[in-house]
Amino acid sequence: MTTRDAGPGETITLTDLARLAAVGRNAVSNWRRREPDFPAPVDDSPRRPRFSLSALESWAEAHGRALHVTGADRLWFRLSSAHATAEAALEEVAAAFDGGGADTAAENRRTTASETGGDAGKVVPSTAPPAAAAAGADPDLVAEVKALTAATPASDLFEFFIERAREAAGTGVPPGIAPLADIAAAVSGDRADLRVFDPACDEGDLLAAVTAKAGPFAALGGQDLSAARAAIAQRRIRLLDDRMRSAPPTGKPSAAEPPTGPLTAADGGPPSAAEPPAESRTHAATTNTQKHTAQTAPTGQSSNSTRPTDPAEVVEVVAEVSVHIGDSLLTPLPADRYDLVVCDPPFNLKDWGYDQLPDGADPRLAYGTPPRTEPELAWALHCAALLDAGGYAVVRMPAQVAHRRSGRRIRSELLRWGALRAVVDHPDAKAHIWVLAPRGETSQLLVSNGRDFADAWAAFTAAPDAPLTTTDSATVPLMRLWDEDVDVSPAVYLTSTAGGAEDISDAAAGLSARLNEIAGTTLPNFRIGPERSAPETSLGDLERDGHLVVAPGGGEADDVRCVIVDPIGEPPVRIGVRSDAAETQWTITCEPTVDLGWIAAALSARLPAASKRTATGAKRRILSVKIPRLTLDDQQRRGAAFARLEELRTALTAAGRQAEALAAEAAAGLVSGAVTTED
Repeated sequence: MTTRDAGPGETITLTDLARLAAVGRNAVSNWRRREPDFPAPVDDSPRRPRFSLSALESWAEAHGRALHVTGADRLWFRLSSAHATAEAALEEVAAAFDGGGADTAAENRRTTASETGGDAGKVVPSTAPPAAAAAGADPDLVAEVKALTAATPASDLFEFFIERAREAAGTGVPPGIAPLADIAAAVSGDRADLRVFDPACDEGDLLAAVTAKAGPFAALGGQDLSAARAAIAQRRIRLLDDRMRSAPPTGKPSAAEPPTGPLTAADGGPPSAAEPPAESRTHAATTNTQKHTAQTAPTGQSSNSTRPTDPAEVVEVVAEVSVHIGDSLLTPLPADRYDLVVCDPPFNLKDWGYDQLPDGADPRLAYGTPPRTEPELAWALHCAALLDAGGYAVVRMPAQVAHRRSGRRIRSELLRWGALRAVVDHPDAKAHIWVLAPRGETSQLLVSNGRDFADAWAAFTAAPDAPLTTTDSATVPLMRLWDEDVDVSPAVYLTSTAGGAEDISDAAAGLSARLNEIAGTTLPNFRIGPERSAPETSLGDLERDGHLVVAPGGGEADDVRCVIVDPIGEPPVRIGVRSDAAETQWTITCEPTVDLGWIAAALSARLPAASKRTATGAKRRILSVKIPRLTLDDQQRRGAAFARLEELRTALTAAGRQAEALAAEAAAGLVSGAVTTED
């Protein structure tokens, strides 16, 4: 890789360099600190300094280090350098996909567009045909995107740019997307004619994950307040649908695993074997798509419907894709109905429009008006109202909504009319997942922890009135739920279905052994002394200098010790290994120059006070934490004391969970007579 390969305006961060060199962030920081000829930054901001790509390529070549820079990388670096925000850069490259051939083949294979007016809000302008969209796109950028898509599927390329924009902004995939997609796939079955909708689609993460898991579908739609996010979602879903229909059945792209760097032929990357020429990818039209009416675009814009004008014509089946702009809860309910509605709504909103809710004749209020303090119930009611006969809604809900007294009337009505069919307490969702249906006859609610939900759901729908009890799922009679709380929390009913005498004996023995182990733990010998002030530094400075690395969890499945920070769960800070960290958590690994226990102690003391506990901006809050500058010996002494207490806390927490489970099993067994005691 030579200097002349890079344009003069292409700049990158140290995080970008680590990815291009396929090394850890610590290695890059060490290069900068130890190599006297390492290029100086062209933008030396304290948070994210930027370096000339051409200078780094020359330096790497001189030192015998390889940088794998693809054509897509170069395009992104140039755009991100020219825009103030990553979002603006993503919007420009997204416009180029509409403007010049990234999906032209797909558009050409789509037949006549519906030209009737839509009724769910303004349609995203990106539904315009390529010629119309090109007016606002840079012709050179359009040509560059078209060249990249000759070797890399357009959907993979667009996912790459989305990932780069989120990396630059310090955000990631919203938590709970994967389990939501799993549950949606389980309830949707194998039907290919489903119409799918997300009323809070954001950038289309959930729609993309569900499509990759269970698609392709006959129609895909969504709605979002932001025009920019809605446009990204529409492009993303349209490209993914085309890719899935073009690729062999075994080659479905995974929305949960976006590509890390598409290759171009110029970079030595072979053309994708999964992407045959457009002219060879033709399919016969089926009645499944034709029997649905498109959710339409304004006159002169292209809808993604398949409606052959000549019966003898062979036409490829493609999905109707339409994403609207507007407030789902406050705008009139769309006339269209859907077979599958998926939703990951915003949680804990204060000003969500309670005073502007529609009147009582609105179908969304058929089960009552949600209280001001229950905005998530408003989303559940909205999703249920969008369903066609036989359809299902899969909605992520805070765990508190299952038992808060303010929402018990709505929960009672949903159960009474058979609208709430299942509640899943999936550990990876960080919340509950509700499965809703149109009104119908039912006598039971399915509760599950998600591990065997697909099998439990199949059995439940095959015999809705038959009792079902497994280790991970159970049916609960509605009469048992109609008490003063109307609590639909799965944990309440799953713990009481577990175990017999043998299970309880083993559980009691295990708890006894753990308590004996805890009893032998010795605590540090703490003493009280005067407070001493010391110079401080931030974790951001330590990361910049290569002493530690802050990275999202879920990426490295190894046993490297680290500090795990959970911005939305408990405990907020703990010591573990990287394989234990979930995708919604952050890991901090340290060089030998910094003590891990000391970093954990500092975060435990100061992180909770930094800001409110939300997932948004978590890394920024971690890097802002200030810690005293101490010698390594002093760090290790203090860090070891905290680590011993952390081990004790972890052991006590585990013992507490064991005791709770044992108490629940014992209560159920003693009452039923399945468990006895010896004097």
